[in-house]
Amino acid sequence: MDSRLPLLTVETVIFPGLVLPIPVTDVQGRAVVRDLVENGGELACGAVAVRDGYELGDRVFRSLYGTGCAATISEITLEAGDEAPVEITLTGNRRFKVDQLDSSGDYLIADVEWLPEELGEDPLGTATIAVERFRRYAAAVTEISRPGLHIGSLPDDPSTLSYLMSAAMTLQTPDRQKLLEAEDTTSRLVHLVGLLDAELAAIAALPSLPDDEMSWSTMHPN
Repeated sequence: MDSRLPLLTVETVIFPGLVLPIPVTDVQGRAVVRDLVENGGELACGAVAVRDGYELGDRVFRSLYGTGCAATISEITLEAGDEAPVEITLTGNRRFKVDQLDSSGDYLIADVEWLPEELGEDPLGTATIAVERFRRYAAAVTEISRPGLHIGSLPDDPSTLSYLMSAAMTLQTPDRQKLLEAEDTTSRLVHLVGLLDAELAAIAALPSLPDDEMSWSTMHPN
């Protein structure tokens, strides 16, 4: 995969293996989709979450996180040249860190450093703990919210599992970003256990939370 990617700025964090529909409402994002379609070949781009942003006159300024996920576009629901919002389906592939940004064109292009997928010290043992907490979390959410979070069999691979659970939980962007940036699989699973414990404690204290409807995230194994 090329180490120079056109960037889509998105409102959520894309994880490896995650398949997610994304609305593209800004001019730069539509230009990325348009050029990828016109150039043919694999519709590959980088997806980076927005940290914060503001408008000044008719211009939009956005602060971006420095770590993102390469993704391929598998579906476009509107023509890329249309001025209306475009909805695309992204499949996350590999994590990267942005080394340098080129803003001279119609959209941002990033030179990226690919991040390795290290397992860490105890991925299997930590995964066992994380799965137990995750099943409790899913059961608690299903009990208080409809349609709830219904899960079946979970992957055996700890890395795939860590991304699957990261995508399935309802989290704020900073927490999702920390999971994406985790140094290795074990560290990500440890962080997930902490987040799951916090969510379970919150649900026990306030049974009406969380109030968002949740559904099982679609994952695509890489």
